[in-house]
Amino acid sequence: MAFGNQLVQAHIALRERLAAVRDGLTDGAGVADLRSHCLSFCAALERHHTAEDEGVFPVLAREHPELRPVLDELGRDHRIVSDALTALAELGDVDPVVLGHELDGVAALVETHFTYEERKIADVLSALTGRLGEADAALITRATTGYDE
Repeated sequence: MAFGNQLVQAHIALRERLAAVRDGLTDGAGVADLRSHCLSFCAALERHHTAEDEGVFPVLAREHPELRPVLDELGRDHRIVSDALTALAELGDVDPVVLGHELDGVAALVETHFTYEERKIADVLSALTGRLGEADAALITRATTGYDE
């Protein structure tokens, strides 16, 4: 599968995990159970972004230096999302309505980031499929398929 398609599939899976957490709020799941699912989602998203920062973005910057401003912006997005995830994790036992509002904020940040990232780099990643050495291909694959380990 092309690297760009892998990226989009990773984002779809993360979107679905976030939707499941948010749906749990309306299904009356206990806050403790929701927090557990939320923390699992947060960890998966952090792994995905870390793998992009450490693997995908350096490869793209080397192969396509004109993308450096975009990659810098995506890295800043990762830090903003990370801060939002940390704040979410630190909420403690809160009313499900409060948790829902916080999740909505995270969902908006994540969706904006994913959409921008897909628009700016998915096609470029796909064009690199089959052109990279084994080590670089492994870095990209880790970021686009290993987020959920």
